[in-house]
Amino acid sequence: MIELNARAKERSPYVVVCLQEVERMNLLTDTMRLSLSDLDAGLAGSVNISEDMEKLAQSLFINVVPAQWAAVAYFSKKDLPNWFDDLLIRIK
Repeated sequence: MIELNARAKERSPYVVVCLQEVERMNLLTDTMRLSLSDLDAGLAGSVNISEDMEKLAQSLFINVVPAQWAAVAYFSKKDLPNWFDDLLIRIK
């Protein structure tokens, strides 16, 4: 983000929206990475499985976007596989 902000000399509305989207995607991917890492540690027995980890595992099992991801993500009614495909396209 620091590099992008430095490169964005002109702050037109399009640039501002782009920077906001990048920030939002970074928050979403960080949330996903942290929650999946915690779940992996819980399943490996390194830490106790919390209620949030249990909800995440249940959501993944039934192919629903986990609530903790949806809270920081864009609105979508897609199931998890289609939502994830869409996420990868948006990131690219």
